[in-house]
Amino acid sequence: MTIDKYTKFIMTTLTLALLLNGLNPWINPTPASAIESSTVITKKIDSNCFSNNKVATQTLDGVINVERLLGYIESSVNDIKMTVSGLDRKMSELPPRNRTEKN
Repeated sequence: MTIDKYTKFIMTTLTLALLLNGLNPWINPTPASAIESSTVITKKIDSNCFSNNKVATQTLDGVINVERLLGYIESSVNDIKMTVSGLDRKMSELPPRNRTEKN
């Protein structure tokens, strides 16, 4: 297979560009800077405890959400029980059917 010089030059350029693009994190790493931001307003007593307060607040919110969900599930189960007991009562009060055979 014959390849002219221009094609070799383009292939070499693309190969080097891809290689440098892959090595970019090692050649020029981006600085790691983390900024702590929260939508929950808490008092900053100690800067080391702020993240603990945030986690505690999120955990409390999670517990409240779980309690709401459990209450909803419990009320739904009670509604289903009442519906089933009502259906059972209606089924037990049905009048007897008199079937006559036709020949």
